[in-house]
Amino acid sequence: MRGALIAWLALCGAAHADPNAQAKAHFKQGRDYQDQGYYAKAAEEYKTAYELDRRPEMLFNIAQAYRLADDKQQALDYYQQYLAAQPEGLGAAESRQHVEELQRQIEAARAAPPPPPPPPAATELRSSPALRIAGLATAGGGAIALGIGIKFGIDARAAGDDISKHTGDWTLADQAHYEAGQRAQTIMVIAYVTGGVLVATGGVLYVLGTRTHVVPVVSASAAGAVLWGRF
Repeated sequence: MRGALIAWLALCGAAHADPNAQAKAHFKQGRDYQDQGYYAKAAEEYKTAYELDRRPEMLFNIAQAYRLADDKQQALDYYQQYLAAQPEGLGAAESRQHVEELQRQIEAARAAPPPPPPPPAATELRSSPALRIAGLATAGGGAIALGIGIKFGIDARAAGDDISKHTGDWTLADQAHYEAGQRAQTIMVIAYVTGGVLVATGGVLYVLGTRTHVVPVVSASAAGAVLWGRF
């Protein structure tokens, strides 16, 4: 780069009279970084060299590195510092061109409208008819089971009443009637328990079916989802 050549010649030309090994080392490291495309690192090395040996030519190098790193404001500042120190220096004409271009780019960026915010996520509140239907069906099954339990409960009670009123000898028919009553009582208990569970489950499913639930909503401009909640 032309800027690096300006500072390099300045350092080498004075090396025999006033050597500054540290500044020269940082300058060389910055030049290596710049050649490798690490422009921000090159700028830092040039700045360190400038702090050790405040030659105006190094300001041009710093500005060049920042410009190549696309740090427009820093590049503009250092070009202007260089022009203030050496308005007729070797890099003055190029610096003025960069200053004009950088100022135009910075002003254009400031004048540009901010990007529009992203569209809000589309939302939709939706219940679940399927859950409501499942809830009604399950509760209906439970009601049937309870009805069966009631029927067998009546049978069991009737058998129990008959047995309690029995007099005389115990016959095989009496034994069969007793066992039928026992079976009816067992079926009654099972039907009551099953029916109760089904009715309770059906109620829960129906309530869940009346609530909103997460559903993806896709449109031409946005996509989103809603949270669980009540109507």
